[in-house]
Amino acid sequence: MRRFAEARNARVVVAEVAGVIAGFCILHVERLGGGKVGYVVTLDVDPVHRRQGIAQTLMAEAEEQARAAGCAEMVLHVFSENSAAIAFYRALGFVLAGVEPGFYGRGLDAQVWRKASVDAGTELAL
Repeated sequence: MRRFAEARNARVVVAEVAGVIAGFCILHVERLGGGKVGYVVTLDVDPVHRRQGIAQTLMAEAEEQARAAGCAEMVLHVFSENSAAIAFYRALGFVLAGVEPGFYGRGLDAQVWRKASVDAGTELAL
C-alpha cells in the first residue's frame, strides 16, 4: 500500500476517529487518451468502524480530488463476488463497465465500475 500511496500521481484520503485511522482511500490520477481519469486503487475501512458512513465520506472526498485534478471520470475494480461492495458503488452512482477475468488471480474476476464526474466533458475509453 505504501508504494501506491507514495506514487507521484496518488491522492490519499484518511479518516480518523478519536485520533485513530478508521479508513483510507488511495486514488491515482492517470492520463488516458486525451484526458484524465481517477482510478480508485483501494478503499479500506476498519471493520470496527464500518457502516458508519466513513466509506461514503472517503469516496466523496476522493471524487472531489479527482474532479479538482481535472478527471473526467472515476474507475475502480471490485471482486465479482463482493456483493456488498458492488451494492455500495452502485449506490454511489457507479455503473458496471465490464469484467476483467483473472484480475485478482486465477479464477478471481473483477468487475470494472465507472462514474462520470459531475463536471465531465467526455467519457474516456478504457
